[in-house]
Amino acid sequence: MSDQERPDIIIQDNTAIWEMKVDGDIHGTYMGKFRFRCYLTPTQKIAADREYRQMLGDNPTTAPEHESFLAYSLTQLKYRVLEAPPFWSSTQQTSIGAVHGDLPDENVLSAVLDAAISAEVKYKAQLKKRKEEALDRAKKAAERLLKGRDEQAEE
Repeated sequence: MSDQERPDIIIQDNTAIWEMKVDGDIHGTYMGKFRFRCYLTPTQKIAADREYRQMLGDNPTTAPEHESFLAYSLTQLKYRVLEAPPFWSSTQQTSIGAVHGDLPDENVLSAVLDAAISAEVKYKAQLKKRKEEALDRAKKAAERLLKGRDEQAEE
């Protein structure tokens, strides 16, 4: 199933709702509702990237791939998650502030990131479809108008 077809993600305006139920390896089943932004603004993207590099330390290019993925996930979700279940909150302070999603079950973090990215893909696909439908309606209206003119000219 493609991200565009995920029935578990509901788009509402420019946000998305996702009800999760994911089994963790350490703390059992995580359940709850998330609300995501369907896109990040340029300044949000820059801030997330800056915090991602900061989490990796002085030389982020040498960070192991797994650490890089975790830092990417946490910083992206910091800006994408608008509402989350209580387990998502964290009081642990780091150099970039409290880090939400600091869970012992990394597969849950991965599932939340996947849903947030899928929400963006689904949102953009819906926008594209609406644009194409509007363009098709405009073309048909123009064709009807031209056809009406042609018929009037023939009379």
